[in-house]
Amino acid sequence: MEKVGCYIHIPFCQKKCYYCDFCAYMNVEDRIDSYIKNLKKEINFYQERLSVDIDSIYIGGGTPSYIDPVYIKKIIDEVRKFKISDLKEFTIECNPNSISKEKLAIYKDIGINRISLGVQSFDDEVLGAIGRNHTADIALKDIDMIRNAGFDNLSFDLMLNLPKQSYRSIKNDLEMVKKISPEHISWYSLILEEGSRFYALDKKGKLDLMEDDDEVDIFEEIIEELDSLGLKRYEISNFAKKGYESYHNKKYWEGRGYIAFGMSGSGYLTNYRYTNTRNFIHYEQKIGQGNLPIDEISYIDKEDKEKEYIIFKLRETSGIN
Repeated sequence: MEKVGCYIHIPFCQKKCYYCDFCAYMNVEDRIDSYIKNLKKEINFYQERLSVDIDSIYIGGGTPSYIDPVYIKKIIDEVRKFKISDLKEFTIECNPNSISKEKLAIYKDIGINRISLGVQSFDDEVLGAIGRNHTADIALKDIDMIRNAGFDNLSFDLMLNLPKQSYRSIKNDLEMVKKISPEHISWYSLILEEGSRFYALDKKGKLDLMEDDDEVDIFEEIIEELDSLGLKRYEISNFAKKGYESYHNKKYWEGRGYIAFGMSGSGYLTNYRYTNTRNFIHYEQKIGQGNLPIDEISYIDKEDKEKEYIIFKLRETSGIN
């Protein structure tokens, strides 16, 4: 029986950041209950059609920690109807200002063993410029809360080339990493995604970003500093202490199978790659009709697999033979 990863998408946010083009919506709290019900139905549809063994779970968004944790428990109760013989990793994405001791206790109770926290920066001016609804102090308090709740696998996201971000600001971020000592870091360069607020501002010439050469030089320094802290680079933007590389995300880069549930979720099973609709109404209609909410599906033949293998392996520092 094939061992696969499981991705679950929660499309709700308290606030949408200016760089974001993900399937994430704010001010639609009235849709949460019906979405979770339909999500459970979608999971059940796959249980009727597939026989797989899930060995990793990743709940992403949006902001999964924004919704009531009872919903998260209901989703996982449904997922556990699949065969799960050896769950290697169970991650939930959280944002600062959206967690509590009660939520973390429930996450722990349902088996979550890895928290991925969207910090982005420890500079309040930068956080304001990118539309985050937390401060550095809130992020630090939430990190303490996560540690005190017993989570010993903490990852957090940081970003490079943001408006208002200086070299001094980045050095401060590195000092915070040294102080916190997370098991994993994802440090992304800003990408101007079409549909995001930043993309529109850049088109109008109203976005002040780093010169490309400066960005490259600073990222090289970040790589060296993180390496000295035991956070080894194993993928373009990902760094981990030994043994803490993301088991689930490596499935994507290694071309292994994964199943995906929820709006915009993308899966890869038995040579087919599929992507779900991003639209609430279409998602609800398809589920209501007893259909999978897939928008796009493609067959990955031998030649496609070889090309993807090369592309994905070039993302990893292990490279290709």
